[in-house]
Amino acid sequence: MKSNKLLNICAIAIMSLFLVACGGGGGSDEPTQPTVTPTLSVASQSISEGSVVSTTTTSIVIGYSAAIALNTANSVTLNGAAVTPTVSNTALNIPLSLSDGVDYTLVIPANAVHRSDNASVYAPAVTIHFSTAAAAAGLVNANATAQALKVYQFLKDEYGKKTLSGAMANVNNNNYFSNWIYAVTGKHPALTCYDFVHLADSPANWIDYSDISPAKTQWTNNGLVAYMWHWRVPSNEGDAVSSYGFNAPGKGDNVTTFDIREALKDGTWQHTQIMNDIKKVAGYLKLLQDQNIPVIWRPLHEAAGSYKYGAWFWWGRYGTEYTKQLWILLYDQLVNVYHLNNLIWVWTMQVEDGYDNEMANAYPGNEYVDIVGTDIYATSTASQATVYNKIKQITGGKKLITLSECGMLLDPDKCFTGGDTWSWFMEWYTYDIASTATVDNFGNTTAHYKEVFTNSHIMNREDMPTTLK
Repeated sequence: MKSNKLLNICAIAIMSLFLVACGGGGGSDEPTQPTVTPTLSVASQSISEGSVVSTTTTSIVIGYSAAIALNTANSVTLNGAAVTPTVSNTALNIPLSLSDGVDYTLVIPANAVHRSDNASVYAPAVTIHFSTAAAAAGLVNANATAQALKVYQFLKDEYGKKTLSGAMANVNNNNYFSNWIYAVTGKHPALTCYDFVHLADSPANWIDYSDISPAKTQWTNNGLVAYMWHWRVPSNEGDAVSSYGFNAPGKGDNVTTFDIREALKDGTWQHTQIMNDIKKVAGYLKLLQDQNIPVIWRPLHEAAGSYKYGAWFWWGRYGTEYTKQLWILLYDQLVNVYHLNNLIWVWTMQVEDGYDNEMANAYPGNEYVDIVGTDIYATSTASQATVYNKIKQITGGKKLITLSECGMLLDPDKCFTGGDTWSWFMEWYTYDIASTATVDNFGNTTAHYKEVFTNSHIMNREDMPTTLK
């Protein structure tokens, strides 16, 4: 009996322990929660370590993992001078006022930033080194005309403040598309770009580039004038002009097998062809110079085409080194032989993920380029800051960056928030668009055109100064 009694006592004890563990005895049935120590860390920063940034950058934003507050006893400094940040929930906004060609160090000391709900929990110290590039003082052509210099200085002054609107002209050398934009938005593009694509045909009764009246109308009304060149050449010596093309084989219509490698050799028929073409285009550009019209000049566009899938055009078909040689030859002929000093030289850089080295190798160099553009045919209106920042890195931040062609019109608010503050955008034309059309070839509705062209970040021809002439 004694053993049974002992067993009963043990059973009661075990049951009591079980009831306590299960919350018995009238206690709480919630399990005990472990104590969590609050932390605070840096989640993002708008300027990365070692970046080259524009002097128009007005702030650095540091994002934290929780809502924050400042400990004003520990100063945030830029190059040793105290600055006054502001706080918005989890973001620390540090104002900047930057100068050309300066190395900067931002220091947020330990204990300067703490959680807003717990003043004893501090973020770690942050140090960011970045710099601004020395801005090009003028154009690469030391003999540039007064008007070209005025236009370039104007573009520099507006860079980061406003993006100029632009539109590609119908390739038959007219202002039809610009006028259509005005009809649906009440605004003319600040920049209109014309194309020497029909150079081999001109002069003819349907195309004659000696008629500079479309460009003159744009300039007279305070707009800026640009020209590009879909450079059509024969596949074989003696081919009819009607068979000339500009696309590399396998890249759609207007194909030519013209060999840039041969064209760069003295004594070949290909070399004679390009030298004659350069002379001819120089004659038309000189008509503009004679009228004191500066030209934003964008030849050999999209030279790489696609690093991944091959070049679109004959001038990029055999690699970047030949294209650079042709660019330098063209620059030398137009500037030093034909004395065209009204040109502002724009290189089109193709940007693709994973091809940073190719992009850098394709660039002719800052000494031959005034402005760098890129062509983006996006499927949305979103910011394209990733592309913009890659170009900035390759040029060392020393060149203005433009959206030299686009299809879908990007949202200016998204671009300025994202940091891709393009010098201008150039909307590609819709051929012979009807006056009653409500949407273009790229899906832009007339309502979207009006939203973009009347956005406060955009400068149109109506807003341009009268002092550039």
